[in-house]
Amino acid sequence: MAKSKTKYQATNEEIITLFEAMGIRDIKGIEPLGAGEFNAAYKVSTKEREYVLKIAPPDSADILTYERGMMASEVFWYKQMAENTDIGIPKVYASDFSHRIIDAHCFVMEFIKGEPLWTVYGDEKEHERVQAEKIHMLTKIHGIHGQKYGYVQSGLHDTWYDAIRAMTMNLVLDCEKLGHETPDGKRLIEMIDKHKTILQSVPCSMVNFDLWDSNILYQDKTLYWIDPERSFWGDRIADFITLGNGQKIPLYEKQKEIEIYNQTSEIPIICGKEENIRYAVAVAYLALIEEVEKYVRYEPDEANYIRNTVDARDMYDMAWKVLS
Repeated sequence: MAKSKTKYQATNEEIITLFEAMGIRDIKGIEPLGAGEFNAAYKVSTKEREYVLKIAPPDSADILTYERGMMASEVFWYKQMAENTDIGIPKVYASDFSHRIIDAHCFVMEFIKGEPLWTVYGDEKEHERVQAEKIHMLTKIHGIHGQKYGYVQSGLHDTWYDAIRAMTMNLVLDCEKLGHETPDGKRLIEMIDKHKTILQSVPCSMVNFDLWDSNILYQDKTLYWIDPERSFWGDRIADFITLGNGQKIPLYEKQKEIEIYNQTSEIPIICGKEENIRYAVAVAYLALIEEVEKYVRYEPDEANYIRNTVDARDMYDMAWKVLS
């Protein structure tokens, strides 16, 4: 399992007891699973089936405000996709938020065999096909609409402006509680206020906000989405961050991805001034997440701490060129 200060270290005895309480017996194998940096995950095997157990960080872990209660949010978003789309996702079998057996929120879902989507990069034709399919799948979740904006686990708001401002302010306050200042975070609040009118009029959609190729499994030319816990109700433009050449380029450089998106979107995206501003706000918000989360997950000499520092700086610099 990837190194992180937030991961719950479950014992085999805890896992077996939890599964027996859920009516799943005769466990044949337990092994750590996944390269994620926040939750713990285990592959649990019986004679009939293979499962994934996901465990949230313990209550004692230092995590960010929006991450509290995020595992219940993940189950919520899997339910939204199962009920409203035909996107391939693992089936959720059971959840336990009682802390009676494992002292953290956890749930059990189907184990999907497959490899991360980036493994098809060696086949250029197949890579192009699956990237287009990924974009078309995004239009399906963007067709799921909400009435309020923000993270379901930390309070919803009447407009995207109110939500993104509150989400940003929480991160700034988290940073200060951790003993650090974030001038860029405070600047983002100023930019959000500057563009208030634009942000107030954004329609409310389901937004994944973490649809990197590592969170899509590829098996037999079929795609399966995993790990939707960082989803929120908000601006669909934010999901373009994970498309094309990624988070460090502006929206207007993603014309190819926009064209593919518009082939199946119920509401096409026009890449105008307002859309570029909305996208830049989302990029700066992701930069702030990376900036602040490094203080609770990593030590300053670790590669991931340095990675977050460099990535955040690049994203901020790109965003300020659009927003200022």
